Amino acid sequence: MKTLAIRDSYQSGFYNMAADICSMKLVQSSKTQAVFRTYMWAPHCLSIGRFQKAEKEVDIKRLLKDGFHVVRRPTGGRAVWHGHELTYSLIAREDHPMVSGSIAESLMKVASILTEGLKASGVPAILNSTARELHSKSREFNPCFTSHGRSEIMTPDGRKLVGSAQARSHGVFIEHGSIIFTNQQMKAVDYLPEAASCEIKNTMRELLVNGVGTVLEYNQKITPEILAKNLHEQFAIQQGNIPASFLSRDLPGLEETIIERQQILENY
Repeated sequence: MKTLAIRDSYQSGFYNMAADICSMKLVQSSKTQAVFRTYMWAPHCLSIGRFQKAEKEVDIKRLLKDGFHVVRRPTGGRAVWHGHELTYSLIAREDHPMVSGSIAESLMKVASILTEGLKASGVPAILNSTARELHSKSREFNPCFTSHGRSEIMTPDGRKLVGSAQARSHGVFIEHGSIIFTNQQMKAVDYLPEAASCEIKNTMRELLVNGVGTVLEYNQKITPEILAKNLHEQFAIQQGNIPASFLSRDLPGLEETIIERQQILENY
């Protein structure tokens, strides 16, 4: 069975989540061992974790009125603003050597691909050694980048560079995450629901301003496309062979799954 590599450019949030879900189904069907995909977002989009309640995380009507999207991820975690970034996803059987083991072990394995790809791009990424909650009050309003999990990828001065989430379903592993080029995470606070007080919003903004690192701080010449190339090269090195290039538009069931993702939004 082949391992697939997908390099997408800018797609909608509905498309991006549908492509990840269809990749999971492809792996589950044993038609491929693993899929490594990189992609960007247009328009900008807020994603929420699979267990979050959308109405408690975002003012959906205001977000849509302003021309943005909101989608639900197949992974857990908290709200993430997808703007100027590169997103990756790695999908494989749970027993695949690249992701096998405990949650901590799989985090380390995937992080090794990302850190080496970032270092090759001139970004001195390091792994976080301890989990750290930057703010505990009103946890339900905390966006993803206000916490630092164990084995997450950081800047040398301790700011979060990559926000990632994992899930396992029917024998299939998925991890996807955002590699930040420009810190736009404050947008996640701008669209919090009215129940979030001004005090909480101001605290969240301060944490997101000071706690997020960006690729462009270390290499102003790097682009998401170049970083994607470097990550795919590291993926090939880690697995020991060159994966087959694949187009996401050829994923079985993609169009139907995009419609499903859109219908979920319509039901909010």
